[in-house]
Amino acid sequence: MEKTIDVKGSILQAYIVCKRQAWLLSRNIGPSPDNPFLEIGKLISQEYYKHDKKEVYFDGVVLDLIRQENEVLLVGEIKKSSRAKSAAILQLKFYLYKLFKNNINAHGKLLIPEEKKTFDVQLSFDDITEIENLIEEISLFLSSPSPPQPQKIKACSKCSYKEFCWA
Repeated sequence: MEKTIDVKGSILQAYIVCKRQAWLLSRNIGPSPDNPFLEIGKLISQEYYKHDKKEVYFDGVVLDLIRQENEVLLVGEIKKSSRAKSAAILQLKFYLYKLFKNNINAHGKLLIPEEKKTFDVQLSFDDITEIENLIEEISLFLSSPSPPQPQKIKACSKCSYKEFCWA
């Protein structure tokens, strides 16, 4: 019997940017640990938002940060740049969806401290339908026993998985 793979926010975000990376992530094949861009991301996450609760585990996902804001739970997703902004927003909406499914009212904020940018993110009913369809699509894709062939895309230049594709 084929093991079902639980779609996580990081897998969803990767799927939007690069399907091969999503497949590798789903198999717990980690990126190169000495990739400088990963180190920068970790440092940014550690250095900013020190007064917030960080790396909160909830329903199989890791929320970068949470805080109470005007009697509503704020979920923050921290990114080092806005290069994959639309994928990051969808990842954050996925987290809001998970909270919604557990009867927790929350709103989101995409945080890009190095660029001094923030983006408010709300979950709409259309988003719920889109996310449910995307989860189904990703689950089907991840059931493949082998990854898709690598394809050169813009994200490859800074990707921590590039040795899996181009070494």
